[in-house]
Amino acid sequence: MIEKELAIIGGGAAGSSAAIYADRSNIDSIIVTEEFGGQLMLTKKIENYLGVPEASGADLSSKFEEHVKKYDVDIEKSRVEKVVKKEDSYLLRTESDDIKAKSVIVATGTKARKLDVPGEEEFNNKGIAYCAVCDGPLYQDEEVAIIGGGYAGTEAALYMSDIAEKVYLINYNGELSGEPITLEKIPEKDNIELIGNADTQKFFGGEFLEGLRYEDRETGEEEELEVSAAFIEIGRIPNSKIVDFVEKNERGKILTDEKQATSEPGVFAAGDVSDIPKEQAIVAAGQGTVASLEAKKYLQENL
Repeated sequence: MIEKELAIIGGGAAGSSAAIYADRSNIDSIIVTEEFGGQLMLTKKIENYLGVPEASGADLSSKFEEHVKKYDVDIEKSRVEKVVKKEDSYLLRTESDDIKAKSVIVATGTKARKLDVPGEEEFNNKGIAYCAVCDGPLYQDEEVAIIGGGYAGTEAALYMSDIAEKVYLINYNGELSGEPITLEKIPEKDNIELIGNADTQKFFGGEFLEGLRYEDRETGEEEELEVSAAFIEIGRIPNSKIVDFVEKNERGKILTDEKQATSEPGVFAAGDVSDIPKEQAIVAAGQGTVASLEAKKYLQENL
């Protein structure tokens, strides 16, 4: 068993920042992550991270790992399956080893939300995907569908408009939402067709996806689209199930105060897994910093 003062779960912007500040605060710490970067690994181009005018998600993630490794922080490349509350500590059960820590920072981010309709699992990775940036280039000059008219969906549609011949943007509601600059650009794209008030019912095909059916929510009629790919971009689910003893909101996000403290003393949360108002990497990095500094105060008072 590994014993540490502080265990940080997650290697994205929040977790990496927390790890750096933990060592700068002389905390005996460990960061547990399957890979550095988290959600950034799925982003093609980043232009709003302070000090980095432009970089791919993979490049910025690599810089996170490189930066963390400059410090004396133990790194465990593994997945945390459960955090168990003990009398005076917390036990992290991982795929490789158990870790006992006096304090924990949860920075596990989010995962893609699914539609849960017929054909979705059958054609997963056979035309259905949850990241247009990752898999979109495979469908050069083909007709594709983006399901979701929020922040993620509109960004995906705009991205795919430069790759696909035709992009159907399927939105459950009548109006789109998202970044104002993105919403301004979508009408300028001749190959993006908005299908509003549409409820996706089913995916169909043979060996690979061939199309989808949706219901027009205004008329009740069922329509069919022939597409080579469908990117489901309807939001994300926080990876918070590993910690079941802290308070969460209705979406499963971990509730925190201004110090990133949760309802459980010694447990902090940072980044997209917390009830963060703006899911941005630079905000997550700041939260990770705050969580680490507050964990230091907690340890000083309780060790």
